[in-house]
Amino acid sequence: MPDLVNKNGLEASNSKVNSRKRGGMMREQNTVVCDTIRALALCHNVTPTFPDDAKEEVEYQASSPDEIALVKFAATMGMNLVERDQHYINIKNAANAPEKYEVLANFPFTSESKRMGIILKHTESGTIVFYLKGAEVVMKQKVRAHNRATVDEACENLALEGLRTLVISQKLVTESFYEDWNKRYQRALSDLNNREGMIAKCLEEIELDMELLAITGVEGKEEKKTDVSFR
Repeated sequence: MPDLVNKNGLEASNSKVNSRKRGGMMREQNTVVCDTIRALALCHNVTPTFPDDAKEEVEYQASSPDEIALVKFAATMGMNLVERDQHYINIKNAANAPEKYEVLANFPFTSESKRMGIILKHTESGTIVFYLKGAEVVMKQKVRAHNRATVDEACENLALEGLRTLVISQKLVTESFYEDWNKRYQRALSDLNNREGMIAKCLEEIELDMELLAITGVEGKEEKKTDVSFR
């Protein structure tokens, strides 16, 4: 397993996202792994709670046990979910350094969409990242064309082991892109005639050309097995 320690948080972790090929080489594997574990710690609808005053033991609350399993897996890799509300998510990375993210938009999973997404702003660096995860049948059309065979193969291999699969992706967006996109999204939210159609159009725009990070597999048992296949 590559080293997951990243003392400078999202800015350093994603410093090569916009220059994915150098001399024909793809991004370094350890950077992809670090991005993936961070995505698992941030892209969800899980809330951490601390029953004891010392805050030594954490419990997770969510409607999906699979999401809890993935957050716990991220914690074993050094990315710990510390706090979450409607506006902010705080984690502690593998270097034991805090990272704080502002929630700019959140798109919960539904049985119709078969995916969930979240737009976050790293408060220290100002970097804006969009995370998207979901079922293979949907996500295969969201990631870049050259990644689609990888999605098919990895999902098939994990499914043969009896695991429920989930495709994890990300995209860095500029401040100007987000501001322009958010204006259209806010107009869509307030539209009285074609609200759902306009929202869907906005989501399709930002979901285009996602960077594939990994495919996860979770076992359907109380003591869950979690596996991650990196791209």
